[in-house]
Amino acid sequence: MTLTLGLDVGGSTTRALVADLEGTVIARATGGGGNPVAHGAVAVEVIGATVREALAGLDPARVRAGVIGLAGGMGRHAAEFDRLWARLGLGRGPRLVSDVELAFVAGTHHASGNVLVSGTGAAAARIVDHAVTRTADGHGWLLGDLGSGVWIGREAVRHALRSIDRGLAPPLATAVLERLAGGGPADRAAVGRVVEAVHAAPVTAPAALAPAVVQAAAEGDRDAVDILARAAAHLVTTLGVVRDAADDSPVVLGGGLLAAGTPLAVAVGEAVAERWPAAPITYSGDGAAAAARLARHDLGKGRR
Repeated sequence: MTLTLGLDVGGSTTRALVADLEGTVIARATGGGGNPVAHGAVAVEVIGATVREALAGLDPARVRAGVIGLAGGMGRHAAEFDRLWARLGLGRGPRLVSDVELAFVAGTHHASGNVLVSGTGAAAARIVDHAVTRTADGHGWLLGDLGSGVWIGREAVRHALRSIDRGLAPPLATAVLERLAGGGPADRAAVGRVVEAVHAAPVTAPAALAPAVVQAAAEGDRDAVDILARAAAHLVTTLGVVRDAADDSPVVLGGGLLAAGTPLAVAVGEAVAERWPAAPITYSGDGAAAAARLARHDLGKGRR
Protein backbone atom coordinates (compact mmCIF):
# COMPACT_ATOMS: atom_id res chain seq x y z
CA MET A 1 0.00 0.00 0.00
CA THR A 2 1.35 3.41 -0.99
CA LEU A 3 1.34 6.01 1.79
CA THR A 4 1.75 9.77 2.01
CA LEU A 5 3.09 11.85 4.88
CA GLY A 6 1.94 15.32 5.85
CA LEU A 7 3.41 17.60 8.50
CA ASP A 8 2.11 20.85 9.94
CA VAL A 9 5.09 22.44 11.69
CA GLY A 10 4.58 25.43 13.96
CA GLY A 11 6.53 27.31 16.58
CA SER A 12 4.79 25.43 19.41
CA THR A 13 3.62 22.12 17.92
CA THR A 14 4.54 19.69 15.15
CA ARG A 15 1.78 17.43 13.81
CA ALA A 16 2.40 14.48 11.49
CA LEU A 17 -0.15 12.37 9.65
CA VAL A 18 0.25 9.25 7.51
CA ALA A 19 -2.54 8.48 5.01
CA ASP A 20 -3.19 6.13 2.13
CA LEU A 21 -4.09 7.24 -1.39
CA GLU A 22 -7.80 7.35 -0.53
CA GLY A 23 -7.12 9.77 2.29
CA THR A 24 -7.71 7.25 5.06
CA VAL A 25 -5.66 8.19 8.11
CA ILE A 26 -3.21 5.43 9.03
CA ALA A 27 -1.32 7.12 11.88
CA ARG A 28 -0.84 10.44 13.65
CA ALA A 29 1.75 11.90 15.98
CA THR A 30 2.31 15.20 17.76
CA GLY A 31 5.61 16.71 18.90
CA GLY A 32 7.07 19.98 20.11
CA GLY A 33 7.72 23.15 18.14
CA GLY A 34 9.68 22.47 14.97
CA ASN A 35 10.14 25.87 13.35
CA PRO A 36 13.89 26.18 12.56
CA VAL A 37 13.69 29.99 12.65
CA ALA A 38 12.51 29.93 16.26
CA HIS A 39 14.25 26.81 17.54
CA GLY A 40 17.39 26.46 15.42
CA ALA A 41 18.96 23.17 14.35
CA VAL A 42 17.20 21.19 17.09
CA ALA A 43 13.91 21.78 15.26
CA VAL A 44 14.84 19.28 12.55
CA GLU A 45 15.41 16.63 15.21
CA VAL A 46 12.03 17.44 16.80
CA ILE A 47 10.39 16.93 13.41
CA GLY A 48 12.33 13.70 12.92
CA ALA A 49 11.17 12.33 16.28
CA THR A 50 7.55 13.18 15.44
CA VAL A 51 7.82 11.43 12.07
CA ARG A 52 9.38 8.36 13.70
CA GLU A 53 6.45 8.19 16.12
CA ALA A 54 3.94 8.48 13.27
CA LEU A 55 5.72 5.72 11.31
CA ALA A 56 6.02 3.32 14.26
CA GLY A 57 5.15 -0.16 12.96
CA LEU A 58 5.02 1.01 9.33
CA ASP A 59 7.48 0.41 6.53
CA PRO A 60 8.92 3.88 5.66
CA ALA A 61 9.60 2.67 2.11
CA ARG A 62 5.82 2.70 1.53
CA VAL A 63 5.77 6.49 1.95
CA ARG A 64 6.06 7.77 -1.59
CA ALA A 65 5.44 11.47 -1.07
CA GLY A 66 5.68 13.97 1.78
CA VAL A 67 4.80 17.62 2.28
CA ILE A 68 5.86 19.83 5.19
CA GLY A 69 4.09 23.08 5.99
CA LEU A 70 6.67 25.28 7.67
CA ALA A 71 6.87 28.91 8.71
CA GLY A 72 9.66 31.14 7.43
CA GLY A 73 12.99 30.59 5.73
CA MET A 74 12.03 27.32 4.08
CA GLY A 75 14.58 27.26 1.29
CA ARG A 76 17.68 27.23 3.43
CA HIS A 77 16.47 24.19 5.35
CA ALA A 78 15.66 22.01 2.32
CA ALA A 79 18.97 20.15 2.43
CA GLU A 80 18.51 19.40 6.15
CA PHE A 81 15.12 17.83 5.49
CA ASP A 82 16.51 15.83 2.57
CA ARG A 83 19.14 14.38 4.92
CA LEU A 84 16.53 13.74 7.60
CA TRP A 85 14.30 11.90 5.11
CA ALA A 86 17.24 9.73 4.07
CA ARG A 87 18.01 8.86 7.72
CA LEU A 88 14.37 7.91 8.24
CA GLY A 89 14.42 5.61 5.21
CA LEU A 90 11.91 7.74 3.34
CA GLY A 91 13.96 8.25 0.20
CA ARG A 92 13.60 11.51 -1.66
CA GLY A 93 13.09 14.55 0.55
CA PRO A 94 9.73 16.25 1.18
CA ARG A 95 8.27 19.23 -0.60
CA LEU A 96 8.25 22.31 1.64
CA VAL A 97 5.31 24.71 1.55
CA SER A 98 4.68 27.77 3.68
CA ASP A 99 2.44 27.53 6.73
CA VAL A 100 0.07 30.09 5.22
CA GLU A 101 -0.28 28.07 2.01
CA LEU A 102 -1.05 24.99 4.09
CA ALA A 103 -3.61 26.87 6.17
CA PHE A 104 -5.40 27.96 2.99
CA VAL A 105 -5.57 24.41 1.64
CA ALA A 106 -6.87 23.24 5.03
CA GLY A 107 -9.71 25.77 4.94
CA THR A 108 -11.14 25.74 1.42
CA HIS A 109 -11.24 23.82 -1.84
CA HIS A 110 -11.07 27.07 -3.82
CA ALA A 111 -7.90 27.61 -5.81
CA SER A 112 -7.61 31.33 -5.06
CA GLY A 113 -8.29 33.66 -2.16
CA ASN A 114 -6.62 34.92 0.98
CA VAL A 115 -5.48 33.37 4.22
CA LEU A 116 -4.82 35.08 7.54
CA VAL A 117 -2.98 33.14 10.23
CA SER A 118 -2.44 33.86 13.91
CA GLY A 119 -0.75 31.25 16.06
CA THR A 120 2.70 31.55 17.53
CA GLY A 121 3.37 33.94 14.62
CA ALA A 122 1.08 35.86 12.27
CA ALA A 123 0.93 36.43 8.51
CA ALA A 124 -1.41 36.89 5.57
CA ALA A 125 -1.11 35.74 1.97
CA ARG A 126 -2.75 35.99 -1.42
CA ILE A 127 -3.24 32.59 -3.09
CA VAL A 128 -3.75 32.31 -6.86
CA ASP A 129 -4.21 28.85 -8.41
CA HIS A 130 -2.90 27.19 -5.23
CA ALA A 131 0.29 29.29 -5.26
CA VAL A 132 1.29 32.09 -2.89
CA THR A 133 1.69 35.28 -4.90
CA ARG A 134 1.89 37.91 -2.14
CA THR A 135 2.54 37.84 1.60
CA ALA A 136 2.36 40.32 4.47
CA ASP A 137 4.05 40.14 7.85
CA GLY A 138 5.25 36.74 9.04
CA HIS A 139 8.45 38.62 9.85
CA GLY A 140 9.08 36.96 13.21
CA TRP A 141 8.72 38.05 16.82
CA LEU A 142 11.41 40.74 16.64
CA LEU A 143 10.30 42.47 13.44
CA GLY A 144 6.59 41.79 13.16
CA ASP A 145 4.04 38.98 13.69
CA LEU A 146 1.58 41.63 14.85
CA GLY A 147 -1.50 40.09 16.44
CA SER A 148 0.19 36.72 16.98
CA GLY A 149 0.35 34.63 20.12
CA VAL A 150 3.83 35.95 20.86
CA TRP A 151 2.62 39.53 20.34
CA ILE A 152 -0.42 39.00 22.58
CA GLY A 153 1.68 37.38 25.30
CA ARG A 154 4.30 40.10 25.11
CA GLU A 155 1.60 42.77 25.41
CA ALA A 156 0.27 40.98 28.49
CA VAL A 157 3.75 41.04 30.06
CA ARG A 158 4.16 44.72 29.22
CA HIS A 159 0.78 45.44 30.80
CA ALA A 160 1.83 43.54 33.92
CA LEU A 161 5.13 45.40 34.22
CA ARG A 162 3.50 48.80 33.72
CA SER A 163 0.88 47.93 36.33
CA ILE A 164 3.47 46.83 38.88
CA ASP A 165 5.49 50.00 38.21
CA ARG A 166 2.39 51.96 39.21
CA GLY A 167 1.84 49.87 42.32
CA LEU A 168 -1.22 48.17 40.80
CA ALA A 169 -2.19 44.51 40.44
CA PRO A 170 -5.20 44.22 38.10
CA PRO A 171 -6.41 40.69 37.24
CA LEU A 172 -4.43 40.20 34.01
CA ALA A 173 -1.22 41.47 35.61
CA THR A 174 -1.79 39.12 38.54
CA ALA A 175 -2.26 36.20 36.16
CA VAL A 176 0.99 37.05 34.36
CA LEU A 177 2.82 37.36 37.67
CA GLU A 178 1.50 33.97 38.77
CA ARG A 179 2.59 32.25 35.55
CA LEU A 180 6.01 33.84 35.20
CA ALA A 181 7.10 34.56 38.75
CA GLY A 182 5.15 32.14 40.90
CA GLY A 183 2.87 34.81 42.31
CA GLY A 184 3.74 36.88 45.35
CA PRO A 185 3.42 40.61 45.93
CA ALA A 186 3.39 42.96 42.93
CA ASP A 187 6.59 44.78 43.85
CA ARG A 188 10.02 45.58 42.37
CA ALA A 189 11.23 42.08 43.13
CA ALA A 190 8.33 40.73 41.06
CA VAL A 191 9.38 42.95 38.14
CA GLY A 192 12.84 41.44 38.29
CA ARG A 193 11.50 37.89 38.38
CA VAL A 194 9.20 38.51 35.39
CA VAL A 195 11.95 40.15 33.32
CA GLU A 196 14.40 37.36 34.13
CA ALA A 197 11.85 34.67 33.29
CA VAL A 198 11.03 36.20 29.90
CA HIS A 199 14.65 36.71 28.90
CA ALA A 200 15.67 33.21 30.01
CA ALA A 201 12.89 31.52 28.00
CA PRO A 202 12.80 30.75 24.27
CA VAL A 203 11.79 33.72 22.13
CA THR A 204 8.37 32.22 21.39
CA ALA A 205 7.58 31.57 25.08
CA PRO A 206 5.25 34.60 25.51
CA ALA A 207 2.78 32.82 23.20
CA ALA A 208 1.99 30.53 26.13
CA LEU A 209 0.37 33.53 27.83
CA ALA A 210 -2.10 34.10 24.99
CA PRO A 211 -4.68 31.62 26.38
CA ALA A 212 -4.64 33.51 29.68
CA VAL A 213 -5.39 36.74 27.83
CA VAL A 214 -8.21 35.05 25.91
CA GLN A 215 -9.65 33.65 29.14
CA ALA A 216 -9.42 37.00 30.90
CA ALA A 217 -11.14 38.71 27.96
CA ALA A 218 -13.94 36.13 28.07
CA GLU A 219 -14.41 37.03 31.75
CA GLY A 220 -14.71 40.70 30.88
CA ASP A 221 -11.25 41.94 31.87
CA ARG A 222 -10.92 45.29 30.10
CA ASP A 223 -7.15 45.10 29.74
CA ALA A 224 -7.36 41.70 28.06
CA VAL A 225 -10.23 42.85 25.84
CA ASP A 226 -8.10 45.82 24.76
CA ILE A 227 -5.13 43.59 23.88
CA LEU A 228 -7.30 41.30 21.74
CA ALA A 229 -8.98 44.28 20.06
CA ARG A 230 -5.58 45.67 19.09
CA ALA A 231 -4.47 42.22 17.93
CA ALA A 232 -7.56 41.97 15.69
CA ALA A 233 -6.90 45.42 14.24
CA HIS A 234 -3.31 44.47 13.44
CA LEU A 235 -4.39 41.24 11.76
CA VAL A 236 -7.05 42.86 9.58
CA THR A 237 -4.55 45.56 8.57
CA THR A 238 -2.10 42.82 7.57
CA LEU A 239 -4.81 41.12 5.51
CA GLY A 240 -5.55 44.42 3.77
CA VAL A 241 -1.98 44.55 2.48
CA VAL A 242 -2.59 41.49 0.27
CA ARG A 243 -6.31 41.86 -0.47
CA ASP A 244 -8.00 44.34 -2.79
CA ALA A 245 -10.95 46.37 -1.57
CA ALA A 246 -13.46 44.80 -3.99
CA ASP A 247 -12.21 41.22 -3.67
CA ASP A 248 -14.99 38.66 -3.14
CA SER A 249 -12.83 35.53 -3.01
CA PRO A 250 -12.71 33.40 0.18
CA VAL A 251 -10.85 34.43 3.30
CA VAL A 252 -9.50 31.54 5.36
CA LEU A 253 -8.70 32.19 9.02
CA GLY A 254 -6.04 29.86 10.41
CA GLY A 255 -3.86 29.23 13.42
CA GLY A 256 -4.85 28.37 16.96
CA LEU A 257 -5.89 31.91 17.87
CA LEU A 258 -8.17 32.18 14.83
CA ALA A 259 -9.89 28.81 15.24
CA ALA A 260 -13.66 29.01 14.79
CA GLY A 261 -15.38 30.50 17.83
CA THR A 262 -12.33 31.92 19.59
CA PRO A 263 -12.69 35.54 20.78
CA LEU A 264 -9.99 36.74 18.40
CA ALA A 265 -11.54 34.86 15.48
CA VAL A 266 -14.93 36.42 16.22
CA ALA A 267 -13.44 39.92 16.32
CA VAL A 268 -11.40 39.38 13.16
CA GLY A 269 -14.32 37.72 11.36
CA GLU A 270 -16.60 40.64 12.12
CA ALA A 271 -14.02 43.14 10.89
CA VAL A 272 -13.36 41.14 7.72
CA ALA A 273 -17.11 40.86 7.03
CA GLU A 274 -17.51 44.60 7.43
CA ARG A 275 -14.58 45.43 5.16
CA TRP A 276 -15.23 42.70 2.54
CA PRO A 277 -18.97 41.95 2.85
CA ALA A 278 -19.09 39.66 -0.20
CA ALA A 279 -16.25 37.41 0.96
CA PRO A 280 -16.98 33.90 2.27
CA ILE A 281 -15.12 33.40 5.56
CA THR A 282 -13.95 29.90 6.43
CA TYR A 283 -11.65 28.41 9.03
CA SER A 284 -8.55 26.31 8.52
CA GLY A 285 -8.87 22.70 9.57
CA ASP A 286 -6.34 19.90 10.04
CA GLY A 287 -3.04 21.18 8.62
CA ALA A 288 -1.31 17.80 8.70
CA ALA A 289 -4.22 16.25 6.79
CA ALA A 290 -4.02 19.09 4.26
CA ALA A 291 -0.28 18.43 3.85
CA ALA A 292 -0.96 14.75 3.22
CA ARG A 293 -3.60 15.76 0.65
CA LEU A 294 -1.01 17.92 -1.12
CA ALA A 295 1.35 14.94 -1.10
CA ARG A 296 -1.32 12.80 -2.79
CA HIS A 297 -1.78 15.58 -5.32
CA ASP A 298 1.98 15.52 -5.98
CA LEU A 299 1.83 11.79 -6.67
CA GLY A 300 -1.06 12.33 -9.07
CA LYS A 301 0.98 14.91 -10.98
CA GLY A 302 3.97 12.60 -11.12
CA ARG A 303 6.24 14.78 -8.99
CA ARG A 304 7.74 11.78 -7.21
